[in-house]
Amino acid sequence: MALEPIDEGGRTPIPRRGRIRRCSVRHVSIVAGASVPTVQVTCLLGGVEYPLPLGTMDEARPICNACTARSVWRADED
Repeated sequence: MALEPIDEGGRTPIPRRGRIRRCSVRHVSIVAGASVPTVQVTCLLGGVEYPLPLGTMDEARPICNACTARSVWRADED
């Protein structure tokens, strides 16, 4: 039996503003915000030792979509 009640409200969707290519080296983390959670994006193309912070998903979208690195795109993006 749980000591605290379980929240049955489900997940709150994070609004999207466009498509972003699916990548195998991008790290995405959800950060709680004041009213709406935001998604922070980091590029790990240079390795885990040299992460490149790209900002929010909206800020990272044009950078990721313009990336010309080979072999990082998922099979459904080729």
